[in-house]
Amino acid sequence: MNIEFFVPEKSDIQSLYEIECRAHAYPWSHHLLSSNFGQRYVNGAIKYQQQVIGFYIADMLLDESTLMNICIDPHWQRHGFGQLLLEHYLQQTAERGCIQWWLEVRASNVAAQTLYEKKGFHQVGVRKNYYQNGKLSEDAFVMHKYGIDD
Repeated sequence: MNIEFFVPEKSDIQSLYEIECRAHAYPWSHHLLSSNFGQRYVNGAIKYQQQVIGFYIADMLLDESTLMNICIDPHWQRHGFGQLLLEHYLQQTAERGCIQWWLEVRASNVAAQTLYEKKGFHQVGVRKNYYQNGKLSEDAFVMHKYGIDD
């Protein structure tokens, strides 16, 4: 496969935002997405055949990282790119000294939960009504991974 990982820059925000909008019914705003760049963030993106198809946004403090957003363009979902992107995130943060990881995932997103569990995450809590879907809300499962197990 012709895959390339890269660190996105501010100039990539528009293409990331377009992926975010295609992938989510309630996407992050352009402003929110662009505010998550800088020294404390560990961001990555994936290209397939020279086309940006996904990204992640995370922060890192000391030996902990929180995955705040991971997104694959819907056209390229279910082809293993999400797993590759997650593995890249874990590797990049581990190389910087991270030994524990946190994330929230929609209660309805069973596919993502399965992937996270496969990579060593465990559900440790629930944030009630965390995701606002217009007039509805949805719980988030808080997941945690400790230590390198791959």
